[in-house]
Amino acid sequence: MRKLFFALCFFFGCSTIFSGIALSAGTNRMEFNKKIVVDGKGFGYEALRLLAPKTWRFAGGISWNFSKVPPEACTSFTITSPDKRSVFKQFPHMNMFWSQDSNLKYSYSNNGFNVVQPMKALDFLKNYFLPRYRSKASSLTIKHSELLQDLAKQTNELTQYQMNIFSRISPFTFPFELQADAAHIQVEYAMDGVRIVEDLTVSISYMIAYFPNIYGGSIGATTWIPTVTSFKAPKKAMNDHVKVFKIIADSRKDNPKWMEDYVKLSATITRDQLCQQRAIFNRMKQISRSQSEMGDMIMDSYQKRNAAYDRIYDNYSEAIRGVDTYRDPINNWEVELPTGYGRAWTNGSEYIFSDDANYNPNIGSTQDWQQMQRNR
Repeated sequence: MRKLFFALCFFFGCSTIFSGIALSAGTNRMEFNKKIVVDGKGFGYEALRLLAPKTWRFAGGISWNFSKVPPEACTSFTITSPDKRSVFKQFPHMNMFWSQDSNLKYSYSNNGFNVVQPMKALDFLKNYFLPRYRSKASSLTIKHSELLQDLAKQTNELTQYQMNIFSRISPFTFPFELQADAAHIQVEYAMDGVRIVEDLTVSISYMIAYFPNIYGGSIGATTWIPTVTSFKAPKKAMNDHVKVFKIIADSRKDNPKWMEDYVKLSATITRDQLCQQRAIFNRMKQISRSQSEMGDMIMDSYQKRNAAYDRIYDNYSEAIRGVDTYRDPINNWEVELPTGYGRAWTNGSEYIFSDDANYNPNIGSTQDWQQMQRNR
């Protein structure tokens, strides 16, 4: 049963290194800082990185629950504007479970799962997430909704890859199938006298397992893991901020080795029935030193998953539907920007994007700004 308790709970797993968008008056220029999220309480290395506006506040990261066996990691963070009204947020993933078997429901409930019948992505956002997480919003209306089939496909592909890694170390003893769904909705509501527009995206992984019962048949049990990301701003400011939100989302780069090591750790602990924290940490150190098995296929899948988020911006502006990819010559890192920012610079930890042909950050600066070249 322990394997099913673990099933799919390794999707998003923090300490954060601040390496710093500010919209400068009089020119269309944006300034960002690089944020490197380090798994300080776990494997001790970078789990993901992204760009955040220089004047906005980043909070959150990877948290671990070592009271669970195997331990569970979760990624959640917020990036908040100075006036606290505009926010980009990665919510913690949710652990959901359902079965007709009352004993299974009781057992999973005691292990921290929400016992809820599986829902499709749109139904989850409308009927579960909004009533619980936006209960204080008044006059909430749904302005737009859409299925994200590409995101669902990439989510399922990544889950299958993770399960393959897990089963090589700790083979499953029951048949199961994997499914995925994804969607986003745009809502408008009033909060503290301000009209807010919020866009929410969810990807859900489902693992349907089948266990034999005493009557010679099988009992179905579904573990499903929704992960929600949102961005919101006052209605009057959304058009100005949507490029900011898109840069945050497009710049995110997950470290696939972190995910691989997390799956290996969970599988090893499950196989060896490790419970003592010292033994778990020793195994974590061994796994973090091992060589990654990641191939080009899984790296490509990560990139496609990020690209699958792009459709959520289509309803805001034609100007940000396309993206240009720039190469950071200092960190050897590719950064995607909405089409239209013809020039980009970095000093290694900060980034400036501008459409002003006469702007050069080296003028009047003591820092060494290098221009980033756009990939052709």
